[in-house]
Amino acid sequence: MWDEFQEYLTYLQVDKAVAEKTLQTRSRSLEDFTNYCESNEIYDISEVDRRTISKYIDYLVAEGFAYNTIMKERYLSIGATLRFLYRERRMDKSVMERVDNSAMKRKARNAMSAQEKKDENEPPAHLSKAEVYELAENVGPPSDRNSLLIKLMFWTGIRASEAELIEIGDIDLEAPSISVYSPKTDTTRTVSYPAPEINPELRDWIHNGRLRYKDADASDRLFLGENGPINKHRINKVVRNAADTAGHQKEERTTKDGNTRLESTAHILRHSHAMYYLNEEGKSMEVISQHLGHSSLSVTEQFYAQTTEKTLIDEFS
Repeated sequence: MWDEFQEYLTYLQVDKAVAEKTLQTRSRSLEDFTNYCESNEIYDISEVDRRTISKYIDYLVAEGFAYNTIMKERYLSIGATLRFLYRERRMDKSVMERVDNSAMKRKARNAMSAQEKKDENEPPAHLSKAEVYELAENVGPPSDRNSLLIKLMFWTGIRASEAELIEIGDIDLEAPSISVYSPKTDTTRTVSYPAPEINPELRDWIHNGRLRYKDADASDRLFLGENGPINKHRINKVVRNAADTAGHQKEERTTKDGNTRLESTAHILRHSHAMYYLNEEGKSMEVISQHLGHSSLSVTEQFYAQTTEKTLIDEFS
């Protein structure tokens, strides 16, 4: 079984060039699943079926793993691997087509404490517009690039993986709009932003600040650094450091394996965008879903359907 799993890991490393951290997570997840299967006398990939996966989820819950570890690391890794092996004809049947994702999520919820279940129904961690602008004022050098980066991600709701791929030609300052490619969904969408908030800094960066870097002529990427275009990991670091300096950072939780999860990463700007337009500007869930590039409205509702306390007070007072 492990030989087939290694084939998938090689595919991720060589063909997909995934980040080392992602590769380690997938490898760790598949090693644990292999050990579980062998302890239950399952040695061949053809023996893995829907019941195997279901029982494995029960095992992880009993072992005390957190919901996110179970669903977003272990289950996600197994599912992606089995789908790959089926596509490559290393398996005769598509196991994951027979697995009920909703049922697996319900099982994994047993790993959540009462407080975690309560927190799940709270709006996602987000910052107000004023707090986002505090982050932008507390960035490290180069301040013109990093301030623009934070504001642009807030006003457009784009992911860090999307921000790193923006090219000069993707931007229409007059519209204003940006054509954004999403590696996560392999789709391209158009996002917009309020021109007075972004265009002055964006124009200055394109025509002045960006030209400081040696790769300005060789690369069309919008966001450059000393070593070329910046990546999503650098973008996350910019936001984390600004949150630390501005006093808007805190530990979300410590995982079972001892890693600390921080609340204010680049993704908090995406949540802040959605919450701002939902609650402050009154935009519809459908419009927000399209702007965020979610695959369906239900994905958006999963995160943002909760009505905030402020909205309730405004409506009923």
